[in-house]
Amino acid sequence: MAGNVFGDPITDEDVKILYPEKTDITRKDRAEVAFLNMNSKGRDANAKTFVNNLKERYGNGISALCMIFNATGDTLTYAGKNDWHGHVYESPYPAKIQNGQWGAFLHVHPSWFAGSESAVIYRGYNGDAYLCDWLLSWGIPYVGDNHAYTEIREARHYETDHWDYIKGLLENQSTKHEDSWNGCYSIVTIGEGTSPEYVGIMTLDGVTK
Repeated sequence: MAGNVFGDPITDEDVKILYPEKTDITRKDRAEVAFLNMNSKGRDANAKTFVNNLKERYGNGISALCMIFNATGDTLTYAGKNDWHGHVYESPYPAKIQNGQWGAFLHVHPSWFAGSESAVIYRGYNGDAYLCDWLLSWGIPYVGDNHAYTEIREARHYETDHWDYIKGLLENQSTKHEDSWNGCYSIVTIGEGTSPEYVGIMTLDGVTK
């Protein structure tokens, strides 16, 4: 397990423990059990401790304490990022986040007078095995209110340069945003202040209802 992912993966075996009568286990079944276990066995607390320790080592300055959760029923793979301002500190974006795991990282502002503003993309499957990209983005301006934005599109959508457009969407959002597309769902929130927690949940439609 990579050093910046937290929690044992949720597998078919975990579904069978909760629903012993199930025989044909689906991706959505695994997603639902992952969501139910989002805060179990200290997985969320360990992610929070990790990112707070990164912040302590980094010290003062604008930063986003990012924690993202996979409840899609399968592994999510890092598929790219775009930094408008700033960069990740010390620990990279998790390369893979298995179902039921948290990934954590610290994104910090550049050395000059600017905030932390970035987007990260993870690729995985919807309930029908169609590859999709989940985009999670945040903005902590040097002056002004914080923003959170998310959207989901087909795989490799973000290999085309949509970044100016997405930046505009991000900066028009408040501290919470959600999206639903092609059987996938995501929700993101960011706190107030110059070093807030940013939380993103990537899952399937209907799992969080």
